[in-house]
Amino acid sequence: MRKAVSRRGKEDKIYPDDNHLPQVGRPGRSSLASPGPHSMDALARMQLEVAYYIEEISIELGAMARAAQLSSLAYFVDMTRLEAAINRRTCQLQLGEASKPDIST
Repeated sequence: MRKAVSRRGKEDKIYPDDNHLPQVGRPGRSSLASPGPHSMDALARMQLEVAYYIEEISIELGAMARAAQLSSLAYFVDMTRLEAAINRRTCQLQLGEASKPDIST
């Protein structure tokens, strides 16, 4: 019988240093105070970085899918890219940053 290995264990072996996102505290029902502006900025910055990365990688994945004539997959990857771009712009507005050049064109 095979021993079950958790997905997290496999990811740690493949990407030992690069697979953990910074932890940002979440206010729960037991929380007495709302999160301060610093934690919200940290969350927005993390979201910005992740959305930007997903947008970039989606461009490459879409090109690969189209080259392999995987039209349905290319469509869904493009939808992912567009959603990431929307989220990136939203985070930039929240942080008051000037927009980076639009990489999705």
